[in-house]
Amino acid sequence: MKSYRTIFIWIGIFAIIGIVLIMVACETGVLDPQNGTGQNAGVQNGQGGDTGNGTGTGSGNNTGGNLPGTGTSQPVTSNEPETLTVGKPYSVKLVEEGSKNVLILGQDQVSSLYDTMGIVSIDEKNEIVKIIMLPRDTYIEYNDKIKDELDKAGKLHEAGYLKINNTHNVGGKINYKGRFDSGPISFLADVIGEKFSIEIHDYVKINIDGFRELIDHLGGVDINVPYRMDYIDPAQDLVIDIQPGPQHLDGHDAEGFVRFRKGYREDGTFFEIGDAGRKKNQLYFMKELIKQKGTLKNIDKIPGTIKILGKNIQHSIGLGDMISSYMVMATEVMTKGYEIVLENVNSDNFIWVDGSQYVVLD
Repeated sequence: MKSYRTIFIWIGIFAIIGIVLIMVACETGVLDPQNGTGQNAGVQNGQGGDTGNGTGTGSGNNTGGNLPGTGTSQPVTSNEPETLTVGKPYSVKLVEEGSKNVLILGQDQVSSLYDTMGIVSIDEKNEIVKIIMLPRDTYIEYNDKIKDELDKAGKLHEAGYLKINNTHNVGGKINYKGRFDSGPISFLADVIGEKFSIEIHDYVKINIDGFRELIDHLGGVDINVPYRMDYIDPAQDLVIDIQPGPQHLDGHDAEGFVRFRKGYREDGTFFEIGDAGRKKNQLYFMKELIKQKGTLKNIDKIPGTIKILGKNIQHSIGLGDMISSYMVMATEVMTKGYEIVLENVNSDNFIWVDGSQYVVLD
């Protein structure tokens, strides 16, 4: 029974990992706003979502229906033999065979785009938990049938519509049916499978507002802060004021720790740690979070954790999976001390299509 309850703590930790990715999304090299991401957000605001008809707000249910303005379009189903995309898949091997891969999604608070996409891959054979960050501007070239449907709907040449962070909206437009309760998310998972050779077993969709609340509920995290973190950005409503050395971080300071990239030293001089330094801190934070909170000692936190998660996440992990595979994996990760690896997928290759810049992965 204790092992069964442990999975709820782990779902919370996976959720927090995803929230960390979201909070730094617009500040990292992967999700640099200069890569054309700000342009298509306004264009696509309110379109797509997770309802399956391309016009919803993200209920997670695929409702079906014809494409707008066509009346006769047939749904594209996951049983069709042809691939959804064309071109070669990403050449770098990201996950090991037999790994359990959970897609972490964070939706933009203004538009319907998934501005953060991460994959938590649990490799039991090599005892590794890998967190893979995907660039949201990745160019996706769909097959001719899908492009024809998008053209009929007037979407094919819309700026930014072929970015991977809009793939779920494409799935909604073509009325895609898949293995998850959400057809659009199923479409995204299948496209990721083709493009990155990663089989997605489940997904967790996260609202970033729960980060501070979850950390506070779990009792905070003990972190050895490597240097003074002093930074204020009124535009982001961000105030970071953390002293160096061993510190117990509550939700507010934990958010500051994982977001810090530049600020002032104790002597008042300005310095930057850049994305590399911040990612190092994020990885350290996630390792400590899992080590300190992913244990049976936190069983009493389960009811509150479930309540917080209920307000902030949507997921596909069924009760049967919790009791079987996820319960076993959670126990293994905790007892054996799996290595945690953060992998950042990126590219220096860019193309412009219909007024929007895309990242090309090869």
